[in-house]
Amino acid sequence: MEIDAIKVEIEKQYQQWKLVPGDIADFTTAEIYESAVRSIIIDYCEAKGYEVEGFPFQKRILGETEDYYDEDYFCFWRYVKYLDVLATTKEDVLELLYFYSCTFCKDCEITKDDYRKDLLEYIRVNIYDVEF
Repeated sequence: MEIDAIKVEIEKQYQQWKLVPGDIADFTTAEIYESAVRSIIIDYCEAKGYEVEGFPFQKRILGETEDYYDEDYFCFWRYVKYLDVLATTKEDVLELLYFYSCTFCKDCEITKDDYRKDLLEYIRVNIYDVEF
């Protein structure tokens, strides 16, 4: 899938997401749409063969013989970190994550350059609390 097609899919998810009431009980429903967006972007990155320190491809191979790389290893936060790290080095991934953030947060007034700087800071302090 190409970037423009992915942006259309992100916009479709957003159209459903914005219909979810703002009640805390509906948080899980809203998260489903955001998770779908992340999955689309992850699929794009994997189709491009993008890796970060062997994640996810080499780690999946290791998972065939090493218990450490089980399904718990491939957690939400490791994939978020994967996308964030890629976005600091791959312009296409930055474009997709930035579009996603600006689409789902219409009040977000940040430049793409500042967005990248924020990602670098998140990576530096490891807000994800995971390593590859």
